[in-house]
Amino acid sequence: MKWHIFKFRPSSHSEDYTIIATFNDEKTAEKVEGALLRMLEDMRNNLEDYDVDWSPDEAHVTTNGNQVIFEVYTAGYLDDVESLIRKIAKPLCVECYQDYQEIVICVKVPKGLSPEMALLVLDKDEAEAIKWLMKTCGEPKIVEAGKHWIFKWLYSGDGIYYERTLHLGDIRIDLNEHKNWEVMD
Repeated sequence: MKWHIFKFRPSSHSEDYTIIATFNDEKTAEKVEGALLRMLEDMRNNLEDYDVDWSPDEAHVTTNGNQVIFEVYTAGYLDDVESLIRKIAKPLCVECYQDYQEIVICVKVPKGLSPEMALLVLDKDEAEAIKWLMKTCGEPKIVEAGKHWIFKWLYSGDGIYYERTLHLGDIRIDLNEHKNWEVMD
């Protein structure tokens, strides 16, 4: 009789994690991607050798130019992945995100209103949200739309947008209440 012990059941505190490693060139990224895929294959056969709470069948590895993207649902057991990335090649940077999002945040304001002036005119929460966006994402792209301007910020990072609400630090912007705000993913 053969027994199998599985230790990759994520806890209730697990999240979707995304690691993005950036390298000097695409060739290096492809080399790292290959090493990660070989590690996942080895995990399928020797799971007890790894300190993880996730199945290798649920992990995804891709490249995008000079970046390697690794995604998995876990409580944060990513040391083996990060160690291998750094062992194979020296990354320019390695970023780890929980519930990674890439979204465009738009705010419609009267034409001619600069982001700095908007801080004085909009309500307190909107002004604080614009401050947060400018600090986190930089100056917005301004698009003319008839009698309005639309401030657009591209955000990529840990999840901040759920159920039509932006969670920007301590600030909450409910898009059902703030009709001049929009989020596109």
